[in-house]
Amino acid sequence: MGDLASLFVATDREPRSTLDAVWESYLSARAGGAAPFHAAVQVAATVDRLGFAFAAGYSAALQHLVPDAMLPCALCVTEVDGNHPRAIQTSLSAAETDSGYVLDGAKTFVTFGNMAETLIVAARAGERRDGKPELAVVRIPADRKGVSLKVLPPIPFAPEIPHAGVEFDHVAVHDRERMSGDGYLEYVKPFRTVEDIHVFGTAAAYLLGLSQRTQGPSDVMAQLAAAIVTLDRLCGAPPLDPYVHVALHGVSQGLARLFDSAELASVWELAPPEERARWERDRKLLHVAQKAREARFRKAASQLGLC
Repeated sequence: MGDLASLFVATDREPRSTLDAVWESYLSARAGGAAPFHAAVQVAATVDRLGFAFAAGYSAALQHLVPDAMLPCALCVTEVDGNHPRAIQTSLSAAETDSGYVLDGAKTFVTFGNMAETLIVAARAGERRDGKPELAVVRIPADRKGVSLKVLPPIPFAPEIPHAGVEFDHVAVHDRERMSGDGYLEYVKPFRTVEDIHVFGTAAAYLLGLSQRTQGPSDVMAQLAAAIVTLDRLCGAPPLDPYVHVALHGVSQGLARLFDSAELASVWELAPPEERARWERDRKLLHVAQKAREARFRKAASQLGLC
């Protein structure tokens, strides 16, 4: 909790307004010993837009899932038919000559793909006895021979966040670059929840920082702080635990109500007009994958006998 105390320290400095400043601040906080979630919310409280808060949260989620991941990095899962295991056609096969593997395929939508130095890639490595695909996750340098990136046009919200398509043409993968464990159960599936925890945490931290800058209502700051503390606790729980999905649903619903409240509207009345316009444009970011979150909640609630 000590790392979160800095969120309540008033500062007179102008909010950070570039992606480079976000990276630098996040890496500095990590170098100082802050956990990924703590570093991300500290940074998010000092930026001037939701997109930069997301950048910190996404990076922290990757480092939470893969503790030794070097930033900037990107998770490469989504393909033409989506991100479900059966949709993954990118293949990881044994090399014919030297030890190691060969990676072939394409990913259609990779957040920070064109900025990443390291790519964390989900690939089909075979088939299990039940007929379901066996997924592996590998970590390779983005500049390795056979890797090609194509920058995608900005999306309508949070255009500061770049995306790219990535192709893999007979890319060599060393044995040590294949990450241990089940690629789906240990990386792809839990990342959905880990990312939600970190992104909602940084969104709340951004609004907390804004409330401090505008001297907004203490009730608003208390609600945002409560959400951040709860999400911090969820970081320490197994991401596939149904209790985590139920609690995360409760936090996200509470934040959604706050976002539409008169109390937060009073904060925005005191904010710079251009910052308020960005918020109205970018808050759609928090609804991405909403149906998947709701499905996880309903399944978890059923497992726990709550519905």
